[in-house]
Amino acid sequence: MLYCNMIIKKENVTFVPPIRQNENGWLNINGEIIRITNIHHFDDFGQTLDTFTLEDGQEVYSLDEGETFTFDLD
Repeated sequence: MLYCNMIIKKENVTFVPPIRQNENGWLNINGEIIRITNIHHFDDFGQTLDTFTLEDGQEVYSLDEGETFTFDLD
C-alpha cells in the first residue's frame, strides 16, 4: 500500500482593479498588495489562461478569467 503525505498551502488571492487607464491593477495575496506589471491572456477553443506577472517577479495564473487564482499549473 502506498501512502502520500501532501502539504497543501491555501492562498487567498483577490484581484484589485486598476485606478488609472494605463495600469494593470494589483493582486492581494494573503494581505500583501502586489502590483501587476503584465497580464497575458490566452484563449484556445474556449479554454482560457490568464498569466499575471507581478512586480516581485512571480507569476500567478487564472483559468477562469480572474475568478480564482493558482501559483502552479499541472
